[in-house]
Amino acid sequence: MRGGKNPTTGTRLMNSARFNDLTPEEQDWLDTYLDGTIEPDDFASLQDRMLENPALREVMRRYLALDSFLQNESLDAAESPGGAASPWLDQETPPVVDSAPAGKIIRFPKLVPIAAAAGLAFLLGTIVMQWTSRNDGSFVQTDTEEPSAQGFAVLERLFEARWPENSAGHREGTTLGAEVFQLASGTAEIQFFSGATMTVEGPAEILLRSAWEADCREGSVRMQVPPAARGFKLQAPSTEIIDLGTEFGLKVRDGKGHVEVFDGEIEVRHEDGEKQLVTKGHALGLLPDQPVAAVKTGEVNFPNRDQFDSAAVEQQRSDFERWTSHRDSLARDDRLIAYYTFDKEGNSPLIPNLTLPPKPGLDGAIILAEPVAGRWPELKSALEFRRPGSRVRVNIPGEYPAFTFACWVRIDSLDRWYNALFMGDGYETGEPHWQIKNTGQMMLSVMVDDSKPNPGAPNDAGFHRVYYSPPMWDLSMSGQWMHLASVFDPMNREVCHYVNGKQIHHQEIEDRFFIETLRIGNAEIGNWGRPFREDPTWAIRNLNGRMDELAIFQVALSPPEIARLYEQSRSERR
Repeated sequence: MRGGKNPTTGTRLMNSARFNDLTPEEQDWLDTYLDGTIEPDDFASLQDRMLENPALREVMRRYLALDSFLQNESLDAAESPGGAASPWLDQETPPVVDSAPAGKIIRFPKLVPIAAAAGLAFLLGTIVMQWTSRNDGSFVQTDTEEPSAQGFAVLERLFEARWPENSAGHREGTTLGAEVFQLASGTAEIQFFSGATMTVEGPAEILLRSAWEADCREGSVRMQVPPAARGFKLQAPSTEIIDLGTEFGLKVRDGKGHVEVFDGEIEVRHEDGEKQLVTKGHALGLLPDQPVAAVKTGEVNFPNRDQFDSAAVEQQRSDFERWTSHRDSLARDDRLIAYYTFDKEGNSPLIPNLTLPPKPGLDGAIILAEPVAGRWPELKSALEFRRPGSRVRVNIPGEYPAFTFACWVRIDSLDRWYNALFMGDGYETGEPHWQIKNTGQMMLSVMVDDSKPNPGAPNDAGFHRVYYSPPMWDLSMSGQWMHLASVFDPMNREVCHYVNGKQIHHQEIEDRFFIETLRIGNAEIGNWGRPFREDPTWAIRNLNGRMDELAIFQVALSPPEIARLYEQSRSERR
């Protein structure tokens, strides 16, 4: 193994790591931070360096402890009767850290010894996971507070859903909050966190207010409200409907409404009149400027969940058959290096490589990864990598002129610093690392020269460049299937990232980071660890989620080709 470095940690940690061992650039970052003059780009670089460099973290721990000791000793002396002021502290600056609003650079008290100054500067560096840099250059605190997400309902299922023009629409699994949900045609099922379920048939316009309330402005809905969600309110024009634990339908067209109870009972208040109880088998007409009136039941069609279930199953089967045709065609593409769909064959511990003609030497070995439902439950499986040791081991020999990585994944959370998709073992010259940062950014890098130090980061595992996409995932997207693709194209000197067939990032490969010959060798899907057999330590980078298709090409696919790859393999339920 070349280089003698451990990519898990960058280099082996030396007990003698000192502040003077830091690069001039790193020391300058500390000084400018303490002066309150650090630039946002430098601050972001300091954060990244702290994540990558264990020597920096060791220096931080040592000098933070030193600073804490000096501060405590000085305060004890100053507060005791007749105590002398500390020679370490500026006499005019109180020895505390003032809080500051988001977007302001936090200033620390000035300390004479640079060691103590480094300790305080690293106080922010150590909790780099607690701060993120925004596009405007300001900094917001994240992990010091309890993680949170927005929304109070989930778009559980779709059938033949079409969205209004100029609308991006929604995908199954989307978290919904206070918003107007519009559906041009088709059917959607919304599950509220209160427990109520709304089946909507388009054209429809629904204002979602909370987990306990919604307005049907237009459209046909069917509500199923269990006892735990009793009290759910559904508003119609000039009408309030309070569910008492039941199932009912509401249709609104051109300001006119019709409500019908299929089971249980509801309370209806129309035009500020008295509340009226409506029980199973009864229906009311809701007309503007008129009192409610009893009407016949069964004359209005409402979404039927049983029919919805049957139609969804049929569509799922149709989608799956379309995908299998695409799979068989793709397997014959001679530009493929390897192709995995994660369908296990019986009790085999292997995941077959499907490229044709067959190359069984590229089959993957499953380690702890668990078979689970894939994009088409009961028809296709996927692999889940939630356990820290789970992975699929592969060996892919050869040299290649370019890389395109494309996969379908379902991310449950990004609770590691780095979340592996496909990782070359030793990260040696020409080998790729494809992963997702905890900020939701895709990362693609290829080692340029593992025998040279990285510019400004001598403790890194060799000379390379990481190409980041903009953030493309957050907690609200947990559990959604996504098509991710990244392209490394030395000939055209560019790296591109794609989400669901659309390019989200393009970056030039600078001359100094150019590498012509690429390779893979031993690698892992869904994890990265133990590339050095003599070292039992490994980074926890398993993907907390599922993968149900991975294609690796030896060419740089174009944007239209990536878009076709997505369209031919996606589900129609979106």
